[in-house]
Amino acid sequence: MTDNLPPFVTFTTGPALLIELGLVDDITPDGLRYHARRNPDWWRFGTRPDQTPYVMVGPVRTMETGIFLEMFKDGPRRGGRGRK
Repeated sequence: MTDNLPPFVTFTTGPALLIELGLVDDITPDGLRYHARRNPDWWRFGTRPDQTPYVMVGPVRTMETGIFLEMFKDGPRRGGRGRK
């Protein structure tokens, strides 16, 4: 497990951290973006009052690492089309 976690992750760096920590078997940046779009009640980042705002670093949306990892401890809905 990583002792020194980064303060923020992106849609590019987040998947590698999730895999390294064993929170998912496999995920890509596009897979992470998919979960952000398709699981709005579960996704904790955005502009709604119940979400944590993204922190913009130039044109890149970053997410606070602790909140990001907590989301994946329970995990999003898994499986392909037709699965629940």
